Amino acid sequence: MKPSPRSRSDPIRQPSPEPLRQAAHFEAEFPGASRSASEVLLNLARTSSLGRAEADRRRKTLADLSASAWEALAVIEGAGEPLPPTIIAARLLQTTGSITSLLDTLERRGLVRREPHPDDRRKLLVDITNEARHLVDLMLPIVHATSLELLEGVDETVREQLIDALARMRANAEAMSTRPVPQVRLRRRAVRARSGPPKHSD
Repeated sequence: MKPSPRSRSDPIRQPSPEPLRQAAHFEAEFPGASRSASEVLLNLARTSSLGRAEADRRRKTLADLSASAWEALAVIEGAGEPLPPTIIAARLLQTTGSITSLLDTLERRGLVRREPHPDDRRKLLVDITNEARHLVDLMLPIVHATSLELLEGVDETVREQLIDALARMRANAEAMSTRPVPQVRLRRRAVRARSGPPKHSD
């Protein structure tokens, strides 16, 4: 069966430069919350997801590797020397268990090799192979070109402001992670009628 042609009333959705917004009654529904703070995170999460997905799509033209695999290879190559698995895990914000599984996969594919630590034979270091180094050399320009396209229409002044704002947010997030999980005092307030179970007439 051939797919039916797309009608004029059902056009392909075009990208929109308009920001994602919360409902106008957001702060009435969540007293004490900030509509703008929620919208910042909403737009940041969506943009990050789309940007990473596009970078992954383009990197797969080189090799079918996960984002974490590419990032691990870039971390090792960027260090300029073999690294302990714990350092790789810390730089990728992953657990040692997750990074062990990832390195096992990369080693099977001939992209990394484990070698004894020169000062402690009980430990291992991880280095990338020549094949992996060649892939990283091809991959990094793709990622940087993706960044250029993603920031089209955003001038240098706004970029610097964005960098400063994100640095402040990152510092806040790092500080939050060191504190106990707080008790949330915000409560949701009903601002519109919620649909209930259907009523049946006798």
